[in-house]
Amino acid sequence: MTAAEKIIFCSVLKGAKLPDNSGSNIARCVQQTEKKISGYKTHDAHFMLHYLLQVPIKSILPDHVAIALVRLCSFFRRICQKVISLDEVVNLEAEIAETLCQLERIFPPSFFDIMVHLPIHLANEVRLGGPVQYRWMYPVERYMCTLKSYVRNRSRSEGSIAEGYLANECINFCSRYLHEDSRQDSTESLETMMSVFQMSCELRDVPGWAKGLARGPNRVAKRFSGYVINGYRFHTRHRDARRKTQNSGVTLEALTPSFATVKDKNPIEAKVTYYGRIVDMFELDYYGQFKVVLFKCEWYTVAKDNFGLSYVYFSKKCYQEEPFVLAFQVNQCFYVQDSYVSDKHYVMKTIPRDLFRISDDLESDSPIIYAREPCEPEVIPSLPNDNGEVDLVRNDLRATIIDVAPNMFAKQRGEEDEESEYEYMEDSDSETS
Repeated sequence: MTAAEKIIFCSVLKGAKLPDNSGSNIARCVQQTEKKISGYKTHDAHFMLHYLLQVPIKSILPDHVAIALVRLCSFFRRICQKVISLDEVVNLEAEIAETLCQLERIFPPSFFDIMVHLPIHLANEVRLGGPVQYRWMYPVERYMCTLKSYVRNRSRSEGSIAEGYLANECINFCSRYLHEDSRQDSTESLETMMSVFQMSCELRDVPGWAKGLARGPNRVAKRFSGYVINGYRFHTRHRDARRKTQNSGVTLEALTPSFATVKDKNPIEAKVTYYGRIVDMFELDYYGQFKVVLFKCEWYTVAKDNFGLSYVYFSKKCYQEEPFVLAFQVNQCFYVQDSYVSDKHYVMKTIPRDLFRISDDLESDSPIIYAREPCEPEVIPSLPNDNGEVDLVRNDLRATIIDVAPNMFAKQRGEEDEESEYEYMEDSDSETS
């Protein structure tokens, strides 16, 4: 990359704001003036490979190079997700083989060490051992951080960890029996209360939530600038403006009727994904019966580029007459600014770290899925259809002229003459035979 391209690459990473609990502040590791990145951890490199690298490389590198690298980033992002089926594992095996073949046409042989070859085996490892989040190093490192927090005497660190672990186990064990006033084995009073509750429910024709819904919410509502739900921490756009993290991006998947033409009278319902940012948060109180949290959002028009990446323009808003959405319906996303167009932002979806949705319905005939987490199929860019010839010379840069010593030039010319003479002799021998 040229110096200008390195500055563009560093500017994208410098301006990226990530959600909480997803990665550290990568912007502090970027030295834009020196055009280098240093001081980041292994998890930061993992996160950059999944979400950030594909945004700058598609703008500053040639298409045949960018396509291969975007496919590589997409492979690692999908291989590390919580939900993955055996059919997708088969597709990943075929895709990584094509991607590595494309990389072999671009980079020199010295680039391909054992670490570059290892991705060809990762799909089979997932088939044999299940999703990677149960077998990689990040949960172990987090738990080691928890154990280190138990240390009170540095000269006896192992004993402090053992005492702290034992105290934590005792607290968890006792909390199961001491969180109520009565003992767990006193079932007579519990059965009496349940019978009274059942009799009172039978006397009521209309449930309380229906009465509260008919009465309407209280005219006084609570207003928040942050809210935690579905394993995500959401903030309003105004609060995000003064923070180094980004928690205002939301995504919603809903059934929407679609029309083929203006005269079409038979709409087809399909799942459509909407992207936006939170403007405000409200909690409606239905007089103690139940509470409902609403997010007021700005929705944007979404599109996809040739690399399969979704992007929005913050100036192109849509559905302004329907800004409200229920809080439990949304998931979190974050936006990465484009390297050239300031108003253009690429959408990156995130998955909560400690949230798992286990299905109660287990069907024997259903395909094997290792974890019940929502995901959607990604659109990966297709490899270019060429004749296999990749131009290794960049025409967009100024040529560098190197002075060669006369003796070195004469030696090189002599070696070339010897090789051509040897080839001529082999050809003549084959003709005579």
